[in-house]
Amino acid sequence: MSRYYCPFCSSRNQFHKSRSDGVLICGQCGDPLMKKPLVDYKRVFGMITTLVFLTPLLIMIILLINNFTNEKPQNSNEFFALLAIDK
Repeated sequence: MSRYYCPFCSSRNQFHKSRSDGVLICGQCGDPLMKKPLVDYKRVFGMITTLVFLTPLLIMIILLINNFTNEKPQNSNEFFALLAIDK
């Protein structure tokens, strides 16, 4: 799929018309519209680069959350002695 745009007009004010031969033209200036691909190679490369740098951070956060949820209280006499003193 492709999107069409006019390279000369503002993107906020664009509206499209079609000529009698079926070519899409800009409603403001009358120039033919250009095709813009849906998937751009620069955008794909940027997403891959972002994932490469953010993956270690996400793994670290997941492991940190797992460590907090798997942590069990100590079963020692010192722990119970501290509880008895606080009361």
